[in-house]
Amino acid sequence: MTSLLMRRSAWIFLACFSVALVLAVLRAQGDIRRESQGADQMARFVEELSALQNIAPDAVERQVDRLRDIRRSGSLRHLDFQLEDGTGKILIPAVPSAAEGISGRTRLVLHRPDGTRFLATLIADTASEKEEAVFDIAGMAGLFLIYGLAMLAGLYWAVRYAFGPLRGIVGAIAAFRKQDFSARLPRLPVRELDHIAGALNHLAEALAEAQARQKHLSLQMASLQEDERARLAIEVHEHFGQGLTALRANIAYLLRQTSETPRLQAAVRDMEVQTAGIHQEVRALLRRLQPDGGDTNGQEQLGLRILLHELVKSWQDADGNNTLYRLDVDPEDFRLPRETSLIVYRMTQEALANIARHAHAKRVDISVRIDPDEPSMLCWRVADDGVGIASPESAMSHGNGLAGIRERIWARGGSLQIGAASADSARPGLCLSVRLHRGDAP
Repeated sequence: MTSLLMRRSAWIFLACFSVALVLAVLRAQGDIRRESQGADQMARFVEELSALQNIAPDAVERQVDRLRDIRRSGSLRHLDFQLEDGTGKILIPAVPSAAEGISGRTRLVLHRPDGTRFLATLIADTASEKEEAVFDIAGMAGLFLIYGLAMLAGLYWAVRYAFGPLRGIVGAIAAFRKQDFSARLPRLPVRELDHIAGALNHLAEALAEAQARQKHLSLQMASLQEDERARLAIEVHEHFGQGLTALRANIAYLLRQTSETPRLQAAVRDMEVQTAGIHQEVRALLRRLQPDGGDTNGQEQLGLRILLHELVKSWQDADGNNTLYRLDVDPEDFRLPRETSLIVYRMTQEALANIARHAHAKRVDISVRIDPDEPSMLCWRVADDGVGIASPESAMSHGNGLAGIRERIWARGGSLQIGAASADSARPGLCLSVRLHRGDAP
């Protein structure tokens, strides 16, 4: 970059110097021409003035007119004159401004053969000398001003040309910060910046590959988690389910056998109630582990409303619940691929658990619908009227479920927005909005 600026500055200097040199030559030529004309007029003036001494009497008036013409031409540089006859009559008066600024006089007495004489007074015109000096200074100052402005304009253009590519570099870095690694920088005219652009392009490719691998691993991890949940659900069902079924059959037998012993029958009925409660908890656990029940009826898509309805109902019917849950799935027969449906289910599950633990909300709204502007996208939204959170980023670092939601969305290439659900400062609530690819053809 230094070499580029130096080269540009050198070219600008040479261009400005060449222009200044041309202007100086033109000015010198003009000065030489004026000096030459002044010298010619001075010689003519001396010749015409000397002729007054020997010219015929009848030609004196014509000679004085010639001197007046020289005077009117103004070609006598820095010199004025006044001509008087022998009686003191002024034939050619000096310019008043020149006479007032006189710094030197030279008197010449011209004697004629007939005894008459003329008095010529040569006056140094310092005013014209000063005027010409001021003009020269102004010209030099103007030339330097133009030279300085040209240099500044040239340097501005050179610096802008050199640093212009930085805007593209800054834009690429901003895109990288937003996890967009598709931006690429072209070849740049500045060597140092071109090296930086190449390094950034290489970094973007490496980050894009790492991000793709991380997303793939995240999806694999989610798939393994669902497989592990399904395996656990099967084991729980096979071991606890069958055992509980046998236990409830034994309790029913004991109830019949103790019908004549009220005290024993009461104890057995208490066992029946406890067993029924355990059975309900196991069924709820199975729904949380495998919400589709492990049976898709040979179909690759699941009804989203059925899955979420069971989940919301489990929270609505929970003991001690004081929160109203409202579910809105549009359209009602909305079906998605099993993988996408389970992602929506897990996000809703984590969001509701987070609300129950932290929000102290009285109302929760869950909505799932197709994006009207882009049918290939799914819009998921959960909003509550609870106490809200001060810092979403800080909350995600404390493992309260938001980080899990963000991880699932990021792995599928979706977007998450977190904000207050209302303008109430006391209970702003929390709103989670997600746009996610449906994973099927609309």
